[in-house]
Order: sequence, then structure tokens, then C-alpha cells
Amino acid sequence: MKIKLFKISFLVLLFTSIACNSYCQVKYSAKAEFGHLYYGSQLIRYERVEPSTSDFLTDKGGGNEINLINGIILNRFLFMGIGLSYLKLNNANGVAPSLDVELLANQKKLSPLFNLKLGQSFLKNDMGRKKSSTFGEFDFGLNYHLVPQLSTYAKVGIQITQNTSFLSIRGGVRF
Repeated sequence: MKIKLFKISFLVLLFTSIACNSYCQVKYSAKAEFGHLYYGSQLIRYERVEPSTSDFLTDKGGGNEINLINGIILNRFLFMGIGLSYLKLNNANGVAPSLDVELLANQKKLSPLFNLKLGQSFLKNDMGRKKSSTFGEFDFGLNYHLVPQLSTYAKVGIQITQNTSFLSIRGGVRF
């Protein structure tokens, strides 16, 4: 059943890519990025009588994140895509599917960019407990066009997930 679903998803993505590239107003694009998350703060604090083992993300540091995002470029300035992230945090790891929207301010060699990401994070801590929550991220940075179809970028922003805020610093390649 999973293989059949994967084949159908792959065929839909393939035909969408072919259709989008044939009309030249919408182009298929992908991004690969690596980021580091620095722990910010716990957004809501609860008073507990005894230590709790249910806290997933504490002030022990940050973590790393790897993102792969597939999407389309509309009118040379707007990128919209669906991505999958692998999160490796201080005491938890997991995946986070997301919707990604990125806006380039202009098409010069070096241009500012703004990014908004919304999704769901599924984490598992060191003791085997699982937890999921909605997350959001807002980034801004600089995009450098190497050639028309290839660019690299660096972004900094804030990510909120699992009742915790992070400062995210990431770099990536769009092709």
C-alpha cells in the first residue's frame, strides 16, 4: 500500500513538473538547506512540584536541521513549496513536514529574501516519548545568483516549535 502511494505521489509530482516547465510561467525548483538552531526560551512556563520528564526542549542548547524542499517558482520572485526537515536537537530528534513560501525582493545578483514556513513537528526524546506540535518560522537573508538556475542563500530568523523559541541560522542552495 505504501509503495503504491509513493508511486502515485511520484507520478503526480513528475507530471506537475513537466506541465509547469512547459508553460514557462511557472517553473519547478528545489532547495536543500542546512541550519543550526540556537535555543531561545521556553514560551510558557509551568510550576511543577517535582521534576518532569515530559519536557522535550530545555535550555541545554540548540540543534541542527536539514531541509529538502520541492516547489514551484511563480513570476521569478515567489517560491512556494512543500518540504521535509530532519531535526536533531539536544535531547530529541524527529521530522517536520512543512509549507514554505519565499519572496525575493528583486532579481539582481545579490538580493534580499524573506521566508515563511509553517508545518508540524514530530519529535521523539531520549526516553522514547513522542510529541507533535505545529511550528512556524520567519527568516530573512540574502540570496546570491550564481547562474540563472542556481543560487545560494543565507538566512537568519526565529522558529517556534514545541512551546520553545529558537534563533535559526541557515544556508542553502536553490536549483
